[in-house]
Amino acid sequence: MEKILFIEDSAELKRELSELLKLNDYYITCAETRTEALEILKSENIDLILLDNMLPDCMGFDLCEKIRTFYSNPIIFLTVCDREEDIIAGFQKGADDYVTKPFSGRLLLSRIHAHLRRKNQQDIANILYSGELEIHLDSRKVFRNNIEIQLGAIEQELCEILIRNSGKIVKRDVLLDAVWDSKNKFVEDNTLNVHISRLRKKLQYFNGLPYIETVKSYGYRWCIDINGN
Repeated sequence: MEKILFIEDSAELKRELSELLKLNDYYITCAETRTEALEILKSENIDLILLDNMLPDCMGFDLCEKIRTFYSNPIIFLTVCDREEDIIAGFQKGADDYVTKPFSGRLLLSRIHAHLRRKNQQDIANILYSGELEIHLDSRKVFRNNIEIQLGAIEQELCEILIRNSGKIVKRDVLLDAVWDSKNKFVEDNTLNVHISRLRKKLQYFNGLPYIETVKSYGYRWCIDINGN
């Protein structure tokens, strides 16, 4: 069930909209203030945000701009601010849509559905499958049988480079760029071997074959076929 965050301080509107969304198989959680909204976004996976512009502790425009620094899912303004300059400002701050009050419940539901459909299509396009692995390119996470494989930062970087070049040999010097330290000072050549070895161990095998093949004195190759939806 998709989860919607409604940021609004009107108790009556929260009750009415909560009932409407629940009847249409959405899970809804509510926040009244900037602080509450940011806490929820840190702790829960929210698929879409409905945002009022007139909040007790801030303007919704400013909150939208803040949220956009870490959140990429749809944001729809739901507000009485119906001037053209307000609508333009909402989009400039990062909103995907703008609905003015009073609104039609049927129209709002159609817009929510449309934005979530596009989001889900984009999510699917950014998931690849290789053997028993499910690779999420956007979040840079890898799962085996729905269990996340815990990769270090360098392991993640190496894994992504190899996956994006699946079937091709990636030269050592290309991969070595991923194991430079924060001061851009090269560590040592053997470090790449160590990280590849650790990555290969975590990924394990598929049908008796490793996901990463060593091409001696040249580089590495992701050798298990990749399929994306």
